[in-house]
Amino acid sequence: MEPIITPVSSADVCRICHCESEPNAPLISPCRCSGTLKFVHQSCLQQWIKSSDTRFCELCKYNFRMITKLKPFVKWNKLEMTAVERRKVVCTVTFHVVAVTCVLWSLYVLIERTTEEVRAGVLEWPFWTKLVVVAIGSTGGLVFMYVQCKMYVQLCKRWRAYNRVIYVEGCPALPPIHKGITSAETQLL
Repeated sequence: MEPIITPVSSADVCRICHCESEPNAPLISPCRCSGTLKFVHQSCLQQWIKSSDTRFCELCKYNFRMITKLKPFVKWNKLEMTAVERRKVVCTVTFHVVAVTCVLWSLYVLIERTTEEVRAGVLEWPFWTKLVVVAIGSTGGLVFMYVQCKMYVQLCKRWRAYNRVIYVEGCPALPPIHKGITSAETQLL
């Protein structure tokens, strides 16, 4: 589907970059805005939609007619992150790996010693203490993993959204409004 490319006058410019139409970057009208706000370059609008994560015109509230596709995974770009965000992710992943390893090792040692006590028939105060520690450690570990995995899922969604290709179609023309003419007469026009 080709976008509706409206004939433009020499004064028409993109409302985002304020440049005129070019042969390789024609102006389109993706919404119901009029006047100097009517036109935009496809590439400018795509970049704006990605950065604002909005699917409608903020001025006229028209929902853009969009086609979105994901790039093949091998062609995905690296997610743009600030140095602080990157450092935070690296530290979080490192901490997560160390914490999970420590929790699993501690649980393994506690469970191993507890099973030895059960086999020996010694169920005294240390046994119940170990059982409580195992329960609290397991619960805390699961909650921690849930919170971390939720953050990783959000990061993956952001990366996926960053690597989608957005194509915005032009806004269809409004039907003509004829006062006093019936629908049958409109068909004859």
